[in-house]
Amino acid sequence: QRSTMSTLTLFGSSISSLSHSVQMALDLLNLKYTYIEVNIHEGGTQTPDFLSLNPHQSVPVLVDSNLIITESSAAITYLVSQYSPSNLYPECGATKRSQIDQRLQFNIGKFYKRMGDCVYPFCLGKTVNIDSEKIEALKECLMWINQMTVGGYVLDSSMTIADLAFLSTMSTLEACNLLDLSPYKNLQVWLDGMKKQVPNYENNCKNGAAEFGNWFQENYKANKTRVVERKDVYKEDTENDEGKSDETYIVTETVSNISSSDYASSTDYTFSASDDGSYTPVRYTPVGDHGSYTPVSIPLDGVDKEPVAGQRKGGAALARQTMMIVAPALGSIPLLKQ
Repeated sequence: QRSTMSTLTLFGSSISSLSHSVQMALDLLNLKYTYIEVNIHEGGTQTPDFLSLNPHQSVPVLVDSNLIITESSAAITYLVSQYSPSNLYPECGATKRSQIDQRLQFNIGKFYKRMGDCVYPFCLGKTVNIDSEKIEALKECLMWINQMTVGGYVLDSSMTIADLAFLSTMSTLEACNLLDLSPYKNLQVWLDGMKKQVPNYENNCKNGAAEFGNWFQENYKANKTRVVERKDVYKEDTENDEGKSDETYIVTETVSNISSSDYASSTDYTFSASDDGSYTPVRYTPVGDHGSYTPVSIPLDGVDKEPVAGQRKGGAALARQTMMIVAPALGSIPLLKQ
């Protein structure tokens, strides 16, 4: 016998995408709850009262009577299981639930983490440059998600709680305006559809994502200004000091090249996406004097064994590309569908 009386309280933050996913789940399930805003900018997660709930100092925290849940994925699976069992997280069918669990863990362990690796150091003033390898890792995630959403949802052709988790992360990434998302066509169709289907999306997710995006952009602009000023100083010093190495100026030029438009205009995706969500792996051939790369298609019936001159981490990249083609296909093998 499941409880029909809700005593739910959600401690969250307007700029926390993980909080957004729990808020969307609560409203999607039409559950009554009390929301308490935690001001993480002013140490709200470090107060004695909050630490008594979650010593990990993170939001969201869902409280249901004496039960305290401190992880967003666990919170939304609990809400469906306890209050409204449905296809969002099926009560019966271990296979379907395990697939949803995989998507939830992918969101936290891959998608959210890789987005965070790019934006959080910038927001917290810990860097003036987003490492290109982190950008490429995030693009790789987006390509995987583009493939996942070929059926219209994150998993197959119906909404699950995994869609809510992905939607919260994706909305924040979109608000940061860090990457050009237009190449990911399946993802865009899914994103547009989810925004319309989820109740109170604007209040529970969009507005908070926009707030986070503004935080990122403000820090980006401030850091970019400081870097440009530093570059000008180095340039002046180099011109006035014949003994100073030109290398310093070159480095500051590289550091200052961090605008989102530069990343958006890049075409060196690990995979080229077609309209139906299929992919063609690419390798990179160096051109010019500065090691820029041009994508070259690799035939699917074989791969050259000779390494490409100047290719960075070619073996590992090729292995990842091969697995991204092979892994999704494994699900179609009858013996693996149980």
